[in-house]
Parts: sequence; structure tokens; C-alpha cells
Amino acid sequence: MALEDEAYDISAILSQMREEYWQGLAEEEPAPKELLECLVFTLAGASYAFETRHACEVIRIPKLARVPAVPSLITGIFNLRGEIAAAMDIRPLLGLPQPPIGAAGRILVVKAKSFATGIVAEAASGVQGLCLENFQAELGEAGRPFLKGQFLHQDGAIMLIDMEALLASPEIMAGV
Repeated sequence: MALEDEAYDISAILSQMREEYWQGLAEEEPAPKELLECLVFTLAGASYAFETRHACEVIRIPKLARVPAVPSLITGIFNLRGEIAAAMDIRPLLGLPQPPIGAAGRILVVKAKSFATGIVAEAASGVQGLCLENFQAELGEAGRPFLKGQFLHQDGAIMLIDMEALLASPEIMAGV
């Protein structure tokens, strides 16, 4: 029999297993990376994000009713389950061009302290955990007061919007 011909040193096998076990425990696991959960979307062909704590939902762009004598920031109003909400195009506030919104366009419904509103986006990529190690704080460039900074990502930069500052801005509040 083949088993009888081969000499098994069970103590050596057990000793090797014990060493492998303790070696596995001794190896330090890398610390989990701290992530910021954000809703990622597209404006003017670039990636933007804001923290999910500000997000209510993402919806297809419904029929928007134009309202006369309101700032151009407000592209229209819509019915959000019985509540009237404004749809806002924030691209001018960010100094971005305004290409037409296509079929992939979405409204990102966000909540401020006293109101909910919709932000028109060219597309929504979904919720992503963005690694804080890859975050670079904005240096307070003029014309970019609503940006906290950017995440360097394998697909390029994702700009982080300061949603609290944006929703509290006079341009937004005047239209609400």
C-alpha cells in the first residue's frame, strides 16, 4: 500500500500548521481606509460629489413648469409627491458651462434646514465611498466658494461640493 510506504511525520505537519497559524495572526492587517460616503454626479462633463447626508433621492427630470420673474438659477418647479420643489441649475454658481441636459439627466433632491430643492445634473453615478486619503482641500480659489476640495480618483478628480454653503448662499435662498 502506498500509504504504508510513505512515512508521515504527524508531529512535523502539526508543528508547521501551528507556525502558519501564529504567523497569520502576527501579520498586521492594514488599517481600514476612512471613507466619506458621497453622491457622485456629472456637471459640465466633470465629476462632482456631495455628502449623502444632504441627499434625499435621485429622480428622472420630470416636466418642469417655468416660473416668471425668478432668477435664471431656477430652471422650473416640479411636483415631488405633493410638495412643490424648485429645480436649480447650479453650474453658473460653479463657473461651469451649461450644455443641454440629455436623457441621462437627473434631479438630485437635497434637503436644507428649512426646504428641499432639486439640483439638475447631467447624470448621476450613484453613492460611492471616497477615500479621505485621496482628498485635497481647496485652496479657497476665487470663484469657487462652494467647493471643499477634490478627491483624486483612478478615473480623474471628483470635486466635493460644500452643500451647506451652497444651500445657504443668497443666490439659492433668494430663489426659495
